[in-house]
Amino acid sequence: MRAIQMLAGTLCCFLWVACSTKKQETTDVADGRKPLEFNLPEVPVVLQSVEDRLDFVVRHYWDCFDFKDTTYIHVPDVTEQALVNYMDLLFRVPSPLSDSCLVHTLQQASQENKMLAYFAKTFRHYLFNPNSPLYQERLYEPVGRFLSACPLVDEAVRSRALHDLKLINMNREGSVASDFVYTLSSGEQQRMHAIRSPYTLLLFYNPDCQECAETLTAMKTSSVLSSPGVMEQVKILAFYPDEDHDIWMKHRNEIPDNWINSYDKKQVVLAKELYDLKAMPTLYLLDKDKKVLLKDARMEEIENYFKNK
Repeated sequence: MRAIQMLAGTLCCFLWVACSTKKQETTDVADGRKPLEFNLPEVPVVLQSVEDRLDFVVRHYWDCFDFKDTTYIHVPDVTEQALVNYMDLLFRVPSPLSDSCLVHTLQQASQENKMLAYFAKTFRHYLFNPNSPLYQERLYEPVGRFLSACPLVDEAVRSRALHDLKLINMNREGSVASDFVYTLSSGEQQRMHAIRSPYTLLLFYNPDCQECAETLTAMKTSSVLSSPGVMEQVKILAFYPDEDHDIWMKHRNEIPDNWINSYDKKQVVLAKELYDLKAMPTLYLLDKDKKVLLKDARMEEIENYFKNK
């Protein structure tokens, strides 16, 4: 559900993208026009290493693309696939390079307003949608910054970009997580920051959510989280932020006894937008000082964190 692996299979993926992208074209030629296609730039033969070839391709990826031809917008098999392959490649280069390439691409798309809108929408769909396999806030951030300051986009796009940036900057890794009050089934209330533990694992969830149920199962059966060495270091706070208290009560026994099972009595977290909860479930791993170690993490990331300690 999250971003693809960044290191494994780099060479294979690079070669696959290079080959498959060169062959992308429309098959509809009913109007007599030459089929639209997307072509990668020719990589200089002097560039032999995977790193150098990858660097060249991401810098020159759109050299053969006509940003003024809006018919490309209507052929997702060509344009959207090219964008997906491009984002896949950007995962594999250093952040300064991926950031500059994304900004340069949007500047090129700005030659035609409709093309800019299409590129902006597609980048957001794949990079800022938690259910996308390419979801990655880090990669989307320069897109959001560009759109928030671009005079060519309409106010709705600019406002959405500003709100996206707010969510990205909220509880970033390395920052102190926002505190909130949680309520137990007994009615007792406590502050999250008052939890004393080397690590705190926050689980924001909805008991009626299928994906939440799958994540709960994965957490309860995780050999890493259930190992004695980890269990004695981690406090798990399961927190229901929504308003239907009856649903929470109905499912409260599904939470293990050694977890903190809680809900938001006044829905403050949602009302004040203390956390980015655009999708459920959402997991945060905090250290003893409540600094964010992992934001909106996958179970695999959390398990790997403790495996590698």
